[in-house]
Amino acid sequence: MAADQNAKLLLAAFRVLFGQKVALLFQWIDDIGRIAMDSDRPVFINAQAADARCSGLVSPRPETLSDCIRDWSGPRPLRLCGGGTTSRAAADDNWTVDVQTHFKRLDWEPADQTVLIGAGCRMGEVLDALLPYGRTMAAGLSGLPGLGYVLTGGMGPLSRQVGLAVDQLLEIHGVWGDGTPFALSRAADGGALEWRGLCGAAPFLGVVSEVRMTTHPVQPLWVEQRSVSPDQLPALMLQAEALDSSTSLQWHWESADAVQSLWVGHAAWAGAQRIEGLHQLPSLRGSAPLPPRCHSEVVGLLGPAAAEAWGHLMPELRHLLQHRPHPGCNLACQQLGVVTKKVPVTVTSFVHRDAEWKPWITAAWTPGDADGRCRSLAWLEAVWQILQPVCPGVHLAQFHDHLPFHQRELEAAFGPWLLELRKLKQRLDPAGILPAL
Repeated sequence: MAADQNAKLLLAAFRVLFGQKVALLFQWIDDIGRIAMDSDRPVFINAQAADARCSGLVSPRPETLSDCIRDWSGPRPLRLCGGGTTSRAAADDNWTVDVQTHFKRLDWEPADQTVLIGAGCRMGEVLDALLPYGRTMAAGLSGLPGLGYVLTGGMGPLSRQVGLAVDQLLEIHGVWGDGTPFALSRAADGGALEWRGLCGAAPFLGVVSEVRMTTHPVQPLWVEQRSVSPDQLPALMLQAEALDSSTSLQWHWESADAVQSLWVGHAAWAGAQRIEGLHQLPSLRGSAPLPPRCHSEVVGLLGPAAAEAWGHLMPELRHLLQHRPHPGCNLACQQLGVVTKKVPVTVTSFVHRDAEWKPWITAAWTPGDADGRCRSLAWLEAVWQILQPVCPGVHLAQFHDHLPFHQRELEAAFGPWLLELRKLKQRLDPAGILPAL
């Protein structure tokens, strides 16, 4: 019976995957800027995932998710596509579980002003749905990611004031890697290892079908974008570190000699423009032209307040940005801290509670260019090495189990907690259905 059901799911999945691939999967979408939600969007936004020679796509319904995971007998690990923005949403010779199609639930609860979000929803869709109620959530710089944004930490321009998105979780529903359903709440299970594991490392342990989150009042924001010299970055970061939780700094190093800065705050200042909320946040890239469609990998780092130390890194960073192997290679950064630092380390799998800065490094190359891929990944590791002294942590928002630095990333992301995570993994996903730790 289960095998028959699995066959039906796979047949439907093939229609989804191959029916869209020719018409839709060859469009480039900025991974930093925001775009309007498109009902005809492809399953995989990430170009590398879209081009992967994956075996197929399974699209279970909520009532069949447990059977789908428990009875899976195909290649492992199963990949997961919610937002479809990561490079490993699909992989060569692997199957992908699509939760976009049948997990689009989005329910507003007026009694406590919380929102139930299905795993098929994108963050931009959630922001738009909350607007009529005068509410918003702790969203990031892009409206494109799915629940993976929340479940891997979730930081954005308001993190300094309201905390990480993962800290707003009240309930998490889904199935473990062995197919067993779960429904956990912060009130009842906040001290359990399972809750801690899901809050920051969920994709290794289970498939989350929906979450309930707190919301916040929509408030006008003030933003200012300007282009500055890279040499001005340490001073800007030092200024940002001294400000209170109402203001944050984001920047994107868009060329060898220009950095686009984006200040976001709750009070007006000279040169700032008013927007009505996060749903109107401008692109971090500013007016910089998009590079041609490319494949990419992104590594996010985490480090404490250390703006002055960044000054010593500028010459080497400038040299690497001047010699980017591809126009899509770049370095960007966003600020957290204040409220994010007040949550104890042991509450979630996001252990870098001392972090003030999250720089992320993007390596990009032309599809099919194997040599270009090698050069760009080497460039990424070179930038990472320079930043290591000031940003020793990793924000594991994307999987890189196909790259040689995967274990290094895991250790830098979870620290001593990784040992307990591996024990959880063995208990909750003993057959290794989901990506390995």
